[in-house]
Amino acid sequence: MILDAADIAGLSVLQLVHENTAAATMFGIDRMDKDKPVTVLFYNMGGMDTEVSIVRYSTVTEMPANKTYEQVEILAEAWDADLGGADLDRILMDMLAERFNALKER
Repeated sequence: MILDAADIAGLSVLQLVHENTAAATMFGIDRMDKDKPVTVLFYNMGGMDTEVSIVRYSTVTEMPANKTYEQVEILAEAWDADLGGADLDRILMDMLAERFNALKER
């Protein structure tokens, strides 16, 4: 679907990047404290599914040039195609309806 849209727009797609990987890359670029390693969990609940990525940010020093580079490692990615905002809305609606019906029975 994305590739079809790009084709219609006359765009040449070189590579697709996973949504959480793109967010993790942007976080790494914007991150202020780059001196110490940090591990971050990225959580993305859409309307129909949920995606989670665990990412480690660190620096690597290359010898003998003694140059320091930032490193981003995607440690894990997981998703649940059956858990999204619509499912959460349904659960909340059922809970509220149950409480409302309990009030009517008093």
